[in-house]
Amino acid sequence: MDITKYTTFDLPIPYRNILLYPVSVKDYMFFNACAQCLSLDKNSVPDSKIIMMSNLEYIFHTAQIDVEAKPFLIWFDRLLSLCLKNDTSFLNVEESIKRYAYNEKQKPIFTIGKEIYTSKDFEELKSIICEQNLYDLPDENISKEVRESLEKAQEYKNKVSGAKPGTLEDYIVSLSGITGWSFEYIYNMSIRKFVIAIRRFDNLIHYKIYLSASMSGMVEFKDKSFIKHWLTNLEEKDKYDSVSMDLDTIQDKISLESAKQ
Repeated sequence: MDITKYTTFDLPIPYRNILLYPVSVKDYMFFNACAQCLSLDKNSVPDSKIIMMSNLEYIFHTAQIDVEAKPFLIWFDRLLSLCLKNDTSFLNVEESIKRYAYNEKQKPIFTIGKEIYTSKDFEELKSIICEQNLYDLPDENISKEVRESLEKAQEYKNKVSGAKPGTLEDYIVSLSGITGWSFEYIYNMSIRKFVIAIRRFDNLIHYKIYLSASMSGMVEFKDKSFIKHWLTNLEEKDKYDSVSMDLDTIQDKISLESAKQ
Protein backbone atom coordinates (compact mmCIF):
# COMPACT_ATOMS: atom_id res chain seq x y z
CA MET A 1 0.00 0.00 0.00
CA ASP A 2 1.42 3.37 -1.08
CA ILE A 3 0.76 5.83 1.73
CA THR A 4 2.64 8.78 0.17
CA LYS A 5 -0.54 10.77 -0.42
CA TYR A 6 -1.56 10.40 3.23
CA THR A 7 1.87 11.16 4.73
CA THR A 8 2.41 14.16 2.43
CA PHE A 9 -0.74 15.90 3.62
CA ASP A 10 -0.93 14.41 7.14
CA LEU A 11 -4.16 12.60 6.35
CA PRO A 12 -5.39 9.65 8.42
CA ILE A 13 -4.39 6.38 6.78
CA PRO A 14 -7.16 3.82 6.25
CA TYR A 15 -6.50 0.22 7.21
CA ARG A 16 -9.40 -2.20 7.08
CA ASN A 17 -12.13 -0.58 9.22
CA ILE A 18 -9.90 1.94 11.05
CA LEU A 19 -8.14 5.25 10.43
CA LEU A 20 -4.58 5.77 11.68
CA TYR A 21 -3.93 9.43 12.49
CA PRO A 22 -0.46 11.03 12.55
CA VAL A 23 0.78 11.72 16.08
CA SER A 24 1.45 15.35 17.02
CA VAL A 25 4.63 16.81 18.53
CA LYS A 26 2.95 17.38 21.91
CA ASP A 27 2.59 13.59 22.20
CA TYR A 28 6.14 12.90 20.96
CA MET A 29 7.55 11.60 24.26
CA PHE A 30 4.55 9.40 25.01
CA PHE A 31 4.61 8.06 21.45
CA ASN A 32 8.32 7.20 21.63
CA ALA A 33 7.83 5.38 24.92
CA CYS A 34 4.91 3.30 23.62
CA ALA A 35 6.49 2.67 20.21
CA GLN A 36 9.08 0.46 21.90
CA CYS A 37 6.57 -2.34 21.37
CA LEU A 38 7.27 -1.99 17.64
CA SER A 39 11.06 -2.05 17.93
CA LEU A 40 11.41 -5.04 20.25
CA ASP A 41 14.21 -7.41 19.26
CA LYS A 42 12.94 -10.88 20.15
CA ASN A 43 15.44 -12.59 17.82
CA SER A 44 18.26 -11.56 20.14
CA VAL A 45 16.77 -13.74 22.89
CA PRO A 46 18.73 -17.03 23.04
CA ASP A 47 15.60 -19.18 22.92
CA SER A 48 14.53 -20.96 19.73
CA LYS A 49 10.87 -20.99 20.83
CA ILE A 50 10.85 -17.19 21.13
CA ILE A 51 12.69 -16.73 17.84
CA MET A 52 10.01 -18.83 16.13
CA MET A 53 7.24 -16.61 17.55
CA SER A 54 5.67 -13.76 15.63
CA ASN A 55 6.12 -10.32 17.18
CA LEU A 56 2.53 -10.31 18.39
CA GLU A 57 2.98 -13.77 19.95
CA TYR A 58 6.07 -12.48 21.76
CA ILE A 59 4.17 -9.45 23.08
CA PHE A 60 1.44 -11.74 24.45
CA HIS A 61 4.11 -14.05 25.85
CA THR A 62 5.84 -11.26 27.79
CA ALA A 63 2.48 -10.09 29.15
CA GLN A 64 1.89 -13.52 30.65
CA ILE A 65 5.36 -13.66 32.25
CA ASP A 66 5.81 -10.15 33.65
CA VAL A 67 3.74 -7.33 32.22
CA GLU A 68 5.44 -4.77 34.46
CA ALA A 69 8.99 -5.65 33.40
CA LYS A 70 8.10 -5.65 29.70
CA PRO A 71 4.76 -3.87 29.29
CA PHE A 72 4.73 -4.30 25.50
CA LEU A 73 1.03 -5.13 25.41
CA ILE A 74 0.09 -2.02 27.39
CA TRP A 75 2.40 0.09 25.23
CA PHE A 76 0.79 -1.31 22.08
CA ASP A 77 -2.67 -0.55 23.40
CA ARG A 78 -1.69 3.02 24.32
CA LEU A 79 -0.03 3.44 20.92
CA LEU A 80 -3.27 2.46 19.23
CA SER A 81 -5.12 4.93 21.47
CA LEU A 82 -2.88 7.70 20.08
CA CYS A 83 -3.20 6.67 16.45
CA LEU A 84 -6.94 5.88 16.59
CA LYS A 85 -7.84 9.12 18.29
CA ASN A 86 -11.51 8.97 17.32
CA ASP A 87 -12.00 5.51 18.87
CA THR A 88 -13.45 6.03 22.35
CA SER A 89 -13.09 2.32 23.22
CA PHE A 90 -9.48 3.04 24.27
CA LEU A 91 -10.40 5.59 26.93
CA ASN A 92 -10.54 3.06 29.76
CA VAL A 93 -7.21 1.19 29.90
CA GLU A 94 -8.51 -1.77 31.92
CA GLU A 95 -11.44 -2.27 29.57
CA SER A 96 -9.22 -1.72 26.56
CA ILE A 97 -6.82 -4.51 27.53
CA LYS A 98 -9.69 -7.02 27.30
CA ARG A 99 -9.54 -6.69 23.52
CA TYR A 100 -6.44 -8.92 23.49
CA ALA A 101 -6.98 -12.69 23.57
CA TYR A 102 -6.18 -16.03 21.92
CA ASN A 103 -8.41 -17.63 19.28
CA GLU A 104 -9.41 -21.29 19.11
CA LYS A 105 -6.05 -22.12 17.49
CA GLN A 106 -4.23 -20.45 20.40
CA LYS A 107 -3.01 -17.67 18.16
CA PRO A 108 -2.96 -14.10 19.51
CA ILE A 109 -5.62 -11.72 18.23
CA PHE A 110 -6.98 -8.30 19.12
CA THR A 111 -10.23 -6.59 18.26
CA ILE A 112 -10.98 -3.04 17.20
CA GLY A 113 -14.66 -2.42 16.90
CA LYS A 114 -16.13 -5.68 15.64
CA GLU A 115 -13.09 -6.60 13.54
CA ILE A 116 -10.53 -9.23 14.56
CA TYR A 117 -6.85 -8.53 13.89
CA THR A 118 -4.01 -11.05 13.75
CA SER A 119 -0.20 -11.13 13.73
CA LYS A 120 -0.25 -10.23 10.03
CA ASP A 121 -2.27 -7.11 10.82
CA PHE A 122 0.16 -6.22 13.61
CA GLU A 123 3.04 -6.19 11.10
CA GLU A 124 1.02 -4.07 8.67
CA LEU A 125 0.07 -1.61 11.41
CA LYS A 126 3.69 -1.45 12.58
CA SER A 127 4.87 -0.60 9.08
CA ILE A 128 2.24 2.13 8.63
CA ILE A 129 2.70 3.73 12.06
CA CYS A 130 6.49 3.81 11.76
CA GLU A 131 6.40 5.34 8.28
CA GLN A 132 3.65 7.79 9.21
CA ASN A 133 5.58 9.07 12.23
CA LEU A 134 9.16 8.50 11.01
CA TYR A 135 9.93 6.08 13.83
CA ASP A 136 13.22 4.24 13.31
CA LEU A 137 13.23 0.48 13.69
CA PRO A 138 16.44 -1.38 14.61
CA ASP A 139 18.48 -2.75 11.73
CA GLU A 140 17.94 -6.51 12.06
CA ASN A 141 20.94 -7.11 9.78
CA ILE A 142 23.11 -5.95 12.69
CA SER A 143 23.17 -8.04 15.86
CA LYS A 144 21.95 -6.51 19.11
CA GLU A 145 25.46 -6.75 20.60
CA VAL A 146 26.99 -4.85 17.68
CA ARG A 147 24.23 -2.21 17.78
CA GLU A 148 24.82 -1.66 21.48
CA SER A 149 28.57 -1.33 20.92
CA LEU A 150 28.01 1.22 18.16
CA GLU A 151 25.58 3.15 20.36
CA LYS A 152 28.19 3.29 23.14
CA ALA A 153 30.84 4.38 20.64
CA GLN A 154 28.55 7.16 19.41
CA GLU A 155 27.86 8.30 22.97
CA TYR A 156 31.59 8.34 23.75
CA LYS A 157 32.35 10.31 20.57
CA ASN A 158 29.68 12.89 21.45
CA LYS A 159 31.04 13.15 24.99
CA VAL A 160 34.61 13.71 23.78
CA SER A 161 33.63 16.24 21.13
CA GLY A 162 31.13 17.97 23.40
CA ALA A 163 28.47 17.48 20.71
CA LYS A 164 25.69 16.35 23.02
CA PRO A 165 22.45 15.91 21.04
CA GLY A 166 19.82 18.58 21.64
CA THR A 167 16.67 17.78 23.56
CA LEU A 168 13.17 17.86 22.07
CA GLU A 169 12.72 21.24 23.74
CA ASP A 170 15.92 22.50 22.06
CA TYR A 171 14.59 21.45 18.66
CA ILE A 172 11.21 23.09 19.27
CA VAL A 173 12.79 26.37 20.37
CA SER A 174 15.27 26.31 17.47
CA LEU A 175 12.55 25.65 14.89
CA SER A 176 10.45 28.47 16.34
CA GLY A 177 13.43 30.83 16.25
CA ILE A 178 14.27 30.00 12.62
CA THR A 179 10.73 30.10 11.25
CA GLY A 180 8.86 32.44 13.57
CA TRP A 181 6.27 29.72 14.13
CA SER A 182 4.59 29.87 17.53
CA PHE A 183 5.23 27.11 20.05
CA GLU A 184 1.54 26.21 19.95
CA TYR A 185 1.72 25.76 16.17
CA ILE A 186 4.76 23.47 16.51
CA TYR A 187 3.14 21.46 19.31
CA ASN A 188 0.28 20.62 16.94
CA MET A 189 2.48 19.70 13.99
CA SER A 190 2.71 16.03 13.12
CA ILE A 191 5.90 14.35 14.30
CA ARG A 192 6.69 13.55 10.68
CA LYS A 193 6.51 17.18 9.50
CA PHE A 194 8.44 18.34 12.58
CA VAL A 195 11.33 15.92 11.93
CA ILE A 196 11.42 16.74 8.21
CA ALA A 197 11.38 20.49 8.97
CA ILE A 198 14.37 20.11 11.33
CA ARG A 199 16.28 18.07 8.75
CA ARG A 200 15.42 20.46 5.93
CA PHE A 201 16.48 23.61 7.79
CA ASP A 202 19.69 21.88 8.89
CA ASN A 203 20.30 21.04 5.24
CA LEU A 204 19.63 24.66 4.21
CA ILE A 205 22.08 26.07 6.76
CA HIS A 206 24.87 23.70 5.70
CA TYR A 207 24.14 24.40 2.03
CA LYS A 208 24.56 28.14 2.61
CA ILE A 209 27.81 27.60 4.52
CA TYR A 210 29.35 25.32 1.88
CA LEU A 211 28.15 27.49 -1.03
CA SER A 212 29.50 30.67 0.58
CA ALA A 213 32.86 29.00 1.29
CA SER A 214 33.10 27.71 -2.26
CA MET A 215 32.22 31.05 -3.90
CA SER A 216 34.66 32.97 -1.69
CA GLY A 217 37.57 31.21 -3.31
CA MET A 218 39.05 30.44 0.10
CA VAL A 219 37.94 26.82 -0.02
CA GLU A 220 37.94 24.39 -2.92
CA PHE A 221 36.07 21.12 -2.76
CA LYS A 222 37.73 18.27 -4.67
CA ASP A 223 34.35 16.65 -5.21
CA LYS A 224 32.35 19.28 -7.15
CA SER A 225 29.13 17.35 -6.53
CA PHE A 226 29.63 17.68 -2.77
CA ILE A 227 27.47 20.80 -2.58
CA LYS A 228 23.93 19.72 -3.28
CA HIS A 229 20.99 22.10 -3.44
CA TRP A 230 19.15 22.27 -0.13
CA LEU A 231 15.94 21.07 -1.77
CA THR A 232 17.44 17.84 -3.09
CA ASN A 233 16.19 14.59 -1.61
CA LEU A 234 17.34 14.03 1.97
CA GLU A 235 18.96 10.63 1.67
CA GLU A 236 18.80 8.37 4.70
CA LYS A 237 22.25 7.96 6.21
CA ASP A 238 23.63 5.13 8.28
CA LYS A 239 23.13 6.33 11.88
CA TYR A 240 26.35 4.56 12.85
CA ASP A 241 28.35 5.80 9.89
CA SER A 242 30.55 8.13 11.94
CA VAL A 243 31.65 5.41 14.37
CA SER A 244 31.90 2.35 12.14
CA MET A 245 34.54 1.16 9.67
CA ASP A 246 33.59 -0.35 6.34
CA LEU A 247 34.71 -3.88 5.49
CA ASP A 248 37.38 -2.80 3.02
CA THR A 249 39.03 -0.51 5.60
CA ILE A 250 39.08 -3.29 8.18
CA GLN A 251 40.50 -5.78 5.67
CA ASP A 252 43.21 -3.31 4.60
CA LYS A 253 44.12 -2.69 8.24
CA ILE A 254 44.38 -6.42 8.96
CA SER A 255 46.45 -7.04 5.83
CA LEU A 256 48.85 -4.22 6.71
CA GLU A 257 49.33 -5.44 10.29
CA SER A 258 49.85 -9.02 9.07
CA ALA A 259 52.55 -7.85 6.64
CA LYS A 260 54.46 -6.14 9.47
CA GLN A 261 54.63 -9.32 11.53
